[in-house]
Parts: sequence; C-alpha cells; structure tokens
Amino acid sequence: MITSSFNCAMDGLCSVSAASAAAARPALLSFHFQSVVHTSPLRANIIAVKVPALCASRTRTMLGCTSASSTITTPTWEQLVTELGEHTQEPFRLSHAKTRLFGSSAPTLTFYRDNSSWCPYCQRVWLQLEEKQIPYEVEKINMNCYGKKPDWYLEMIPSGLLPAVKLGERVIPESLDIMMILEQSFPQHKSLLPSESSPEKKAYVSILLKQERRLLGAWLSCLRGGMWGSMNSFSKALDDANTSLMKFGGPYFLGQEFSLVDAVYAPFLERIAASSPYWVGVQVRGTDRWPALNAWFDAMDTRPAYQAMKSDDFTITHTLEPQIGKCRLLPEGAAYRAKIDGKDGSWSLPLKPETTAWGYDDGTGVGNAKQEAAKSLINNHEAIVKFAMRAFVNFEDSTAASVDEGFRIVSHALLTGVENVRESSLNLSKDVALAAAYLRDRVGVPRDLTYPAARQLRAHLQWLVKSLGSDL
Repeated sequence: MITSSFNCAMDGLCSVSAASAAAARPALLSFHFQSVVHTSPLRANIIAVKVPALCASRTRTMLGCTSASSTITTPTWEQLVTELGEHTQEPFRLSHAKTRLFGSSAPTLTFYRDNSSWCPYCQRVWLQLEEKQIPYEVEKINMNCYGKKPDWYLEMIPSGLLPAVKLGERVIPESLDIMMILEQSFPQHKSLLPSESSPEKKAYVSILLKQERRLLGAWLSCLRGGMWGSMNSFSKALDDANTSLMKFGGPYFLGQEFSLVDAVYAPFLERIAASSPYWVGVQVRGTDRWPALNAWFDAMDTRPAYQAMKSDDFTITHTLEPQIGKCRLLPEGAAYRAKIDGKDGSWSLPLKPETTAWGYDDGTGVGNAKQEAAKSLINNHEAIVKFAMRAFVNFEDSTAASVDEGFRIVSHALLTGVENVRESSLNLSKDVALAAAYLRDRVGVPRDLTYPAARQLRAHLQWLVKSLGSDL
C-alpha cells in the first residue's frame, strides 16, 4: 500500500503566491488530501483517495441529492473483475515507481520530486536518471503553491524547492546543478555531455542552455500578456530554437544522439507545445514554420523514458495558471481550446483520430487503453466514488450508491462497448452526471493513466453524463 499526497505547482517557475494561485483557475486535484493506492508501485491506478469530511462551506453547484435506482441490474464490481479477466496486460507506470534499480541491487541516490509528475524541473532530472539508468529511489513532496512542505524536507532544503537529490551524505538542490553533478559522479553510465573530442559541441552546450532560459521567458511573457511585442518575441525565440536544432543536423540539439540539453529543453517545449495553441492560438507542433522542432518532438516520442513521463494538453493547460498566474485567452485559441476541453465533440464516442501537442492517438483504444481505464476504476472503485462525491456540498448515502452504479456502468461500457449497455440501465439521477463530470475533468496524465487510456476514460464518463441528459 502506497500513501502519497496529490498537489500541483511548478517550484522555481511559480511566480505567484499561494494565495494568488488559489484564486487562479483550479488545477486538477489541487486540493489537499491523502491517497491510498491499493496496488504495487508499478500497477496502473486512477485517482485513489481517502476523502476528508466534506466542508459545508464549499460553493459547488448542486443538482439535488435524490437518487433513482436502475430497473436493470448493473454488473457488480465482483462481476466486472470476472469480465475484465486475467488477460489484461497493464502498462508499466513510471509515475508510480518508488524504486528504479536497472538491474542493481540497491538505489544509488534519493530523488525528491513532486507528487503529480507536473514539475518541469523535476522532469528534466527524472529524464536524465532514466536515460543514464542510475539506480534511484523516489520521495514525493508536495509543491510550494499548494501548501507547506514537510518540516523534515525544509530542514534539509530551507528553500523548499524541488527537485533535490541526496547522493551519499550530500544534498543537492537546483535542477541544472543536479544534472551536472550527476554527469560528473557517474562516469560509468552513459554520458549525456559531449566528449573532449567534440569541442564545438562542448562549447555550444552553454549557449543552448542560455537560449532555453530566453525561450522560457518569452513563452511566459506571451501567455501572461507581458511587454508589447511579446508574441513576436516568443515566435523569434522558437525560430532560434529551430535554427539551433539544425546546427548539428538534428534531430536532437547536439545531433543524432540524445543529450543533457534535450533533457533540459524537454519539459518546457512540451508545455509550450500544449499551452500556446490553447491560450494564444500559436501552434508549435504540426506547423511548417518550425520543421526542426517538429522533428525533435517526433524523435523524443521514440524514447521510452520520455514517453512514460510526458503529459497531455488537457493536464498541462488545466494545471498551468495556479503555477504561473493568469493566462490570457485570445480568440485565436478558441478552436484548440474547444478540442482539448471536449467542447467540440472531441470527447464524444466513438472517439476520432486526434493529433495534439502530445502526439497522435487513433482513438480506437487498441493496445488495452480501454482495459487500462476499466481496470483502474474497478481496482480502486471505493476510493474513486468517495473522491467524486467531492462534487457535492452534502449528499445522502443513496446518492453515493447511485454514483457507484454509474461508475460500474462506465466500467462495463469500457469493457464491452456502450452499445451493450441497456438504455434502461441509465435510469439514474442527474446527480450521477455531476459526479462523473467532476471525475472526468480531473484525470491527469501521466499520474493517473497513459494518455490513450485517459482519453478513453474521459470519453466514457462524458457518454454517461450525456446519457443522463446533462450538459455538464
């Protein structure tokens, strides 16, 4: 049994106070509660939580708390376990792994990172550890924008910033410092820096790292509506990155081999590609203006470590404002926002093939995406129902029972198809739609599910919401 807290923010990037962050658009699972995951570290889990007493002061919309029972018996959770069967192969869940040994007998260091796999500075160190295959263990710490860190962590790192690494008796904060020290401390592992035989590449590393800082600043200014001409500055910064990728022939920044520079750039290029079309209508991935950047994204997607930790557009955009402050919504981003938020039918079944900043998903669920989503619901149904009940100010036991039934219907639909769910099984209160929509909007990638599975779960929850006559 693993116990952890889900909290979000970007330490080091967060330029707003906790109070102003709380006033921004709520992040996915941005409140404080304890989770209990009833599984091994490597098994897939949707959000599993132990919910505290519901606060009567919450101001969420309530559709009433009466419940209508179904006239047709919905499969029990035990029956759904049988329906799922033993054949389903769950994907490796890197976000849940507490220890990574890579064949060694014990971890070499302790890696302190955020709970929800949302911190870009943690991600770059995480990617380096995975690429170099340095044995490590994970300690998850909540983020600054969502509450005080544990006293023991503040004693160790007074600033409270993440990430940090404990190597022997030495504690190292700051992501770039960590990365450089890891390169020096583990020469027996694959080097991610150019050798002395490549002086031009070696000298260019510092130029690229400074360029990454300028790109980050231009992106933040663009999203938050900073100085006049910030849109042009952002496009120019992307032009510079695209040009740099061509210097040594690509597809990576130093040529054909993945390097530390790529690990540094990856988290923010990922967030740029997701957030820019959403907020201000500037599409980065999938356009002709930046072909080298597109080749870089494609190359990164072939790397198992990156594929296992990257997030999707919905998670990135909906966790961004509490971390960096309010973003401006330009009309140019309206169509992309509708697509990412499921407002244009993109969450409707049957799912259509879709290309986003995350990449391409055919929408079919091939590769056990539907089974992954169903198994997560089935394995953690008690905690998930409790979590979804946070949608209500207060509720009766009959409401929770109806929500439980609704989630059993969703699990059954994931396993057998919505066409095999009897219409009379959907004789449930609209309260169930409120809980289903609440869960739908809080599924995070990669923390909870892989993106294809998250897309399937969101769509099937959306199907339940619409089947109950709700416009949520």
